[in-house]
Amino acid sequence: MLAAVISACGGSDAAEPANPGGSAGASGSGSSNAGASGLGAQPSDIAQWPMPNSPDSGLPNSQSYDAATTPGVVHDAVTGLNWLQSPGSELYSRADALSLCDQLSFAGSDDWRLPSFIELVSLFNAAPNEADPLTPLYISPVFEAKGRYWTAPSLSANGLGRLLDFTADGCSAVMACSVGVAAKVDEVLGGAFCVRTDAPWPTSARYETNGDQVKDLRTGLTWITVAANVQTSGYEDAVSTCKAVGNGARLPSINEALSILVPNLVSKAFPRWPDSAFAWSSSQVPAVPGSHWVAAIGGATRADAADSHNRVQCVR
Repeated sequence: MLAAVISACGGSDAAEPANPGGSAGASGSGSSNAGASGLGAQPSDIAQWPMPNSPDSGLPNSQSYDAATTPGVVHDAVTGLNWLQSPGSELYSRADALSLCDQLSFAGSDDWRLPSFIELVSLFNAAPNEADPLTPLYISPVFEAKGRYWTAPSLSANGLGRLLDFTADGCSAVMACSVGVAAKVDEVLGGAFCVRTDAPWPTSARYETNGDQVKDLRTGLTWITVAANVQTSGYEDAVSTCKAVGNGARLPSINEALSILVPNLVSKAFPRWPDSAFAWSSSQVPAVPGSHWVAAIGGATRADAADSHNRVQCVR
């Protein structure tokens, strides 16, 4: 049985529990560096590259793919990740999906693996492909992919795993939806969207903090915390709050927001963020007019109406 990952904490529908701490890195004069990841995270769990955005969003790092150089493989020009072009629609248990990717030898490579959630998020296109209006796909048509795909880390010790659903869990005006989906790992409910990378993982500190600004040295984004009295608001006020910060500050896309929330927010870099708080993104949800994607610690997501109140986290 599937459950949309829309809760911020607790329960079978929830995202990963919030991480109370984070790995500490080196400190320098006038700034402090938080570590490369949250507690227990693997390098592949972290956005180690600029976070791709939907091509029509007008935001930096537009999704760009090369499907011509290596037949059957799509190279992501932004992240450097290499994906199977046709992961198929066959469903597996999580263990079988892991095994399939681990044993795959294709296009001269045998180091394929099951992706992390944030790696799959990098493929999420907030403006869906409307080739089939009844089943929109939130992924570039360069991929022959549809539906749900398993991710490598487990959600928690309760037998659940996370999948990314490129139909956004059947999102509609009458149905709650989420980018992520939770399911029991032994159930045959997800595909195997194998990935590999040629680049070594960075080993330096991830964040550089200076006052109310946090520079993510991996994605290149600078996050700005606004004053306490404006940290929660409706969508239009959130947009105005970030604009007032100046120098190009704005609300993040849902992909960008998830880059700091997955696998868990690093509290040394982003202190005092409530575990249960969702934050606005600028990404609209076409299937639910007037709504935008919001995200919480651990990567929980949902579509919220503009008059809802959510956390304001600006970026540039």
